[in-house]
Amino acid sequence: MALNKQQQMAVDTLDGPVLLLAGAGSGKTRVIIHRIANMIRHGIEPRHILAVTFTNKAAKEMKERVGELLTSRQAEEVTVSTFHAFCLNVLKRYIHRLGYGKRFSIATEGYQKGLIREIATELKLTGENCDPYLWLSRISLAKANLEGPDAMEGKDWPRAADVARVYRRYQVRLKQMDLVDFDDLLCLVVRLWEECPDILASYQDTYRYLMVDEYQDTNYVQLRLMALLAGKAANICVVGDDDQSIYGWRGANLGNILEFERFFPGAKTIRLEQNYRSTNTILKAANALIAKNENRKSKTLWSEQGEGEKIYAVRCEDERAEAMFAADYMLDNVRDNKWGNFAVLFRAGHQSRILEEVFRTRRVPYVLVGANSFFQRKEVLDAVSFLRVVANPRDDLAFKQIVNVPPRGVGDASMDAMRGMQTLIHVPLMELIARTDFLEKIPSETAADLNVFHAQMKKAYDAFQTPGDLCDKTKALLEGVGYLDGLVRMYKPRTDAMKRRDNVMEFLSTLAEFDESHGRNATLGDFLEQFDLQDANDRRQDNKKETGEAVTLMTVHASKGLEFQTVFVVGLEQGLFPHQTALDEGNLEEERRLCYVALTRARERLLLSYAERRRVAAQVVAKRPSKFLDEIPEDLIEFTTPAKVIRPASAEVVQDMFAKMREMLG
Repeated sequence: MALNKQQQMAVDTLDGPVLLLAGAGSGKTRVIIHRIANMIRHGIEPRHILAVTFTNKAAKEMKERVGELLTSRQAEEVTVSTFHAFCLNVLKRYIHRLGYGKRFSIATEGYQKGLIREIATELKLTGENCDPYLWLSRISLAKANLEGPDAMEGKDWPRAADVARVYRRYQVRLKQMDLVDFDDLLCLVVRLWEECPDILASYQDTYRYLMVDEYQDTNYVQLRLMALLAGKAANICVVGDDDQSIYGWRGANLGNILEFERFFPGAKTIRLEQNYRSTNTILKAANALIAKNENRKSKTLWSEQGEGEKIYAVRCEDERAEAMFAADYMLDNVRDNKWGNFAVLFRAGHQSRILEEVFRTRRVPYVLVGANSFFQRKEVLDAVSFLRVVANPRDDLAFKQIVNVPPRGVGDASMDAMRGMQTLIHVPLMELIARTDFLEKIPSETAADLNVFHAQMKKAYDAFQTPGDLCDKTKALLEGVGYLDGLVRMYKPRTDAMKRRDNVMEFLSTLAEFDESHGRNATLGDFLEQFDLQDANDRRQDNKKETGEAVTLMTVHASKGLEFQTVFVVGLEQGLFPHQTALDEGNLEEERRLCYVALTRARERLLLSYAERRRVAAQVVAKRPSKFLDEIPEDLIEFTTPAKVIRPASAEVVQDMFAKMREMLG
């Protein structure tokens, strides 16, 4: 398919800063890969091109599609990466310039929470307004804005000074253990480039042409990274849609795209407004809705897909009636068992419960996207923690996760003894448990168990020094420390223990697959990096969704970037969508952008529903329809009820059915 006029303009504009405003369904990925190919046709060496996106899945897809337009050598030399993977590679080469050890590890979210909780306890920060998990979120937001503990002290937050104390100690403790968190991956590269201009100059010389996908989702530290790397030449093209900026709550800065011309003077703006996904009825509704936002760059989506069907706004008695309507509509309209053509989107995760109940009763196959990730299960995280300690014996957080699983008698008294001695002699806990002067301070039985534990971990450390056979080595480690057999002692009933053991076996399967793909070069460090860099989207195992065997249930946030033939958006009520928190905080524009994302997921049919009453905890509460429904033009939407949408078979249909039966009977 040929590029349209605006797409071709974007592909042909190679030098200087470019803002590519790519509306929903406008073929932005196609533009990116054709632009990369065009650069190479114009003599730009592939090794000088860097394309950055947010997820491993998106980076992999982009790399594969670039490969279809280039030779294999050219495609290999183009760097397509996520922000975090790119920065990880920078730090692997140069983190020692910032005082870290070269064998640093990444602290996952579970580790971060554990460390923050431990620090809060040490500082005796308990009671009202003391929420370590909230504090971790605020520290993350501070890092997204390149703010240190001192800046946090001046925030208008409850106990801001205490949060700053936790933040300060948190960073010290991470560095002591040669750990960095996900935010540090980006912040430390900014610091490295600012403090070491020679390193920055070498990267500027290597990456002379930059492309950034999903630019509306970037935060300040990501803007700073790209501004530093672009340098004076500023050959940077960013691709995004301010109308789909829905991650402000996790640090995304809408100003990055709205004020692109201020950050990169002389920038050229190109709008991609032709949509290749939806009917014009859906697009007109979405355009009218988002036009109510004042803080945006104007654009109007249009399509050659025809006008299409009217949008239904369906009034239901309550949340159960709403779920039954969705299920019955699908049963009435599914063709050739293609359940994957349907998706149900909702504003809040808790809405899935009633949908799941009804869908199971109605025998509608479904997959709930993004819930209960396999990789977040306790037994899988335990297995990973064993591997983390083997990879980095200085990782005290991982050590604490597994030192007493299965139970080795390491209770509070033994842990206090560890912490006390560590304060005096400053050695990692893994090293500490091998010292005679420590073992003499704890019960002899515990000391004996720790001796065996240390010996098995040392044996595993030695084994993993040689690449390859990660699955076999990990299984030997888990058997050696007694973890696999210990699951039966740790979890009751036995059926639960067996399910957990099966999950560990499945985890070993992922290692076997890694061995198979990497051969004799497979290293533990590489596996852990791949594990850590996976995001929630990459971890989903939605095989049913991929093969079209099930309806997709998901939050609107999770649906971004996807499309379906028929989309239900449920719960369009004031206080739910838009959410009450947004109403209270006056943040209606991001809620409207979220609704815009929901509408533009639909290709052919869009059904919006709301309940007259909904159960909230123990009470049934009367609800009002969402104001977003009123913002869709009347000629595009039909307000109705389930009974009018799901009609019984007509007389003609019944007669036709009997005629076919008579033919079959002769």
